[in-house]
Amino acid sequence: MPRQEIREPRDTPAPPLREPQPRAPMAVQQAIEEVNHIIETLRATLDDMEAVLETLELAERQKIGDEQEIETLRRGLRQLHRPREGGQHPPRH
Repeated sequence: MPRQEIREPRDTPAPPLREPQPRAPMAVQQAIEEVNHIIETLRATLDDMEAVLETLELAERQKIGDEQEIETLRRGLRQLHRPREGGQHPPRH
């Protein structure tokens, strides 16, 4: 089995610091355009999220209405299945 060599850490000099280079005016203008594009995208996303919220709220209102209608139908069905007072059934035609 080959033996692994253990290497001693060497003191490597840090790379020389670079002087910050001034950005060209076009780079600043491009950054402004990118930020404006991001803002537009966020606004469009917010509009989409508001539309989704409206759809969810509408679905919730419809669900509540459907549940109320189902409960009304159940009450009506229970009334049909209850024996009539006096023990008489209505005549069938």
